[in-house]
Amino acid sequence: MATIIALASGKGGVGKTLLTAALSLALHRQGKKVLAADADMGLRNLDLMFGMQDEVLWDGGDSIKQRCRFREAVLEVLPGLDFLPASQRHTWEKLDAPAFQYGIEKLARAYDYVVVDCPPGRGYAYKAATAIADRLLLVVAPTRTSVRDVSRMIQYCRKHKQTHYAVLLNNFLGHTDPAYLSAAAVLQALDSPPLAGILPHREEIHAAAQQGTLVQVKENPFFTSLQYTVTYIQTQKSVDPQTVWDSWRTAGTERSSLPTAAGDEATAPGEVSIPEKALRSLQEAAAVAAQWQSPTAAVEMDEAAGKPAEAAGKISWQQRRDRSYAWRRYRR
Repeated sequence: MATIIALASGKGGVGKTLLTAALSLALHRQGKKVLAADADMGLRNLDLMFGMQDEVLWDGGDSIKQRCRFREAVLEVLPGLDFLPASQRHTWEKLDAPAFQYGIEKLARAYDYVVVDCPPGRGYAYKAATAIADRLLLVVAPTRTSVRDVSRMIQYCRKHKQTHYAVLLNNFLGHTDPAYLSAAAVLQALDSPPLAGILPHREEIHAAAQQGTLVQVKENPFFTSLQYTVTYIQTQKSVDPQTVWDSWRTAGTERSSLPTAAGDEATAPGEVSIPEKALRSLQEAAAVAAQWQSPTAAVEMDEAAGKPAEAAGKISWQQRRDRSYAWRRYRR
């Protein structure tokens, strides 16, 4: 029976689809038999990553509606690497989730790994796509919006006793740019969650994904970093970020990422030379993101700083709830 890996996120545009294709390729290159499944019903894009947009006849939606068997909808990308496209016509609201889950589990018997590209958010579609996952990778981009949304996803997992999650940092820099958060700041803001890997920004990877030639990309710093994620999947041991950063420094990856700030010399995380304005911005981002992690975190931070929470204008979530109920009664 295959290990089912789901890639999810709180928002779109963080690279889930690209990582689904890349992780499937990385596992395949280790000699594993892999199925990449697109579960973003109504908005499929995984076929573009593999350059197979003109080869899709049947899809997962057709299989759910019993127009074809699930096996008949599967396409071969490479020998040992297959692909199940999502429906373009039907969204999850018009599809039977248990039928999809049954089909994936049935297909999984013939593979070592099934990698599922999930829709963004944490609504019905997310629950349907991740219900049978053995590993849940929450993809984080180096932006405040992505960090806040993933922090909510982590809270959701903890609330529902889902301990099989880890964060996967994508499109990060080896150095610090004032427009983006550093990997260290993100991990601190998320309260050091289980880490499945840190992946660098690489122009050739994004170009290949847009051109549908990702399968032709040979080993490069991106796929080298992705090996840490493969190791996490196989061992369930959280990745040490310092190990990843050391490998970046050795390969010079930090100098080939996104542009640095003007006059900022690119160095490895932990040894960065950061303009004062950029440093203040990152510290503020980490402080704000830390408040997202827990409803009472803001109060605890003020108390730790020796300030009464009331004086700082902070209230607990119980007080916010009571005020909300009172306002609703007033409106009625």
